[in-house]
Amino acid sequence: MIAKKEYIFEGVPVQVVRRPRMKNIRVKVVPPYGDVELSCAPGVRNYEWSAVLREAWQGIMAARERFLQGCGERIAADGGRCFLWGKAYEMKVVFTEHAHFARLVDGHIVLAVPPGSGREQMEDCLYELYRRELERAVTEIFPKCEQITGLSAKEVRLKRMKTRWGSCNIKEKRVWLSLNLAKKPPECLAYVIIHELVHLLEKNHTPKFHALVAGFYPEWQQAEAWLRGECR
Repeated sequence: MIAKKEYIFEGVPVQVVRRPRMKNIRVKVVPPYGDVELSCAPGVRNYEWSAVLREAWQGIMAARERFLQGCGERIAADGGRCFLWGKAYEMKVVFTEHAHFARLVDGHIVLAVPPGSGREQMEDCLYELYRRELERAVTEIFPKCEQITGLSAKEVRLKRMKTRWGSCNIKEKRVWLSLNLAKKPPECLAYVIIHELVHLLEKNHTPKFHALVAGFYPEWQQAEAWLRGECR
């Protein structure tokens, strides 16, 4: 019989799955959230799988972060390429002492930043565009997802996340969404919102949880593919 239990390792949830026929300890990073899953035999002790996890941890964290990277995204002073709602756009950087902004203009993303700005300042400017776009989309899509699931959150907030697409504070009924979702097709936003709302019913990623998500969002496999970086 397969047994599952969630542990916190280095501040990250790890799903330990004990399978009767497992001979080795295997670790994988699961889309779309970069969840860490470790499979081992029932008799493997915690310190044994912890040692394997610790040895592979750097690579695991790198894999988790790749889930949130845009396909071929590049930000540089001479322009580059970024993604907005699943579409690739060439960027134009304009250095100006006056208005500072990021906008979609004539099929390009224009970044207006102060002279001498580096990649970090340009990225901050771009994320302000992502925030505006996501705020607009959430206003429209979130109520629809609540209607589909019959579940309601008291609050939804946006922030930059390095290793997750979203999270849910069950006690406060607060949903957090990653600003990186603005890079992905709008369907991904709906999928992630539904995913987080279902946590209000089922705390962990159990078979019941996944069945509920699939029932509310039948196109979940396509959304996961886009979240893995398989852009339109």
